[in-house]
Amino acid sequence: MLPYRQKILVKRGFTLIEVLCSITIFSVLFMTALFIQVDALKVKTYNEEMNNCTLVMEYVKNSIMYNCSYDSLLNLRMKERTYIDCSNLKFQHIKNINVTTLFSDEKPLKEPYIILKVTGEKVLRVNLQLHAKMYGNIKVEECDFYKGNYKK
Repeated sequence: MLPYRQKILVKRGFTLIEVLCSITIFSVLFMTALFIQVDALKVKTYNEEMNNCTLVMEYVKNSIMYNCSYDSLLNLRMKERTYIDCSNLKFQHIKNINVTTLFSDEKPLKEPYIILKVTGEKVLRVNLQLHAKMYGNIKVEECDFYKGNYKK
């Protein structure tokens, strides 16, 4: 049997180890919860950005389909104005803007941006490509539709 003094010293040692273990477990759980919250915030901002870019692309598609003429599409193709920089565009701000003024001939330096490709002669095939950076990789979403030279 250990003398009484040695038993007290052993209990103090175990008490110190228990406190250190509980602090370590608490800090690990706290850091895990913190990382989960930060990742959730990143996913939320990414989803808001992608939603905004998708709405901008949908607006551009509908505006070209229903409000642009055949000649204005040919004009965009001739001037090679095929890029829309989506990084600073908000869907609420572009509702009252003519969509042809959003196009430029310079490729944006960073994602997200939209590329317009117009092919064909009598019936134009319009291809819109949304280039967006998703978790370090560039993701491309495409949309195709046709525009013809129809008289009403």
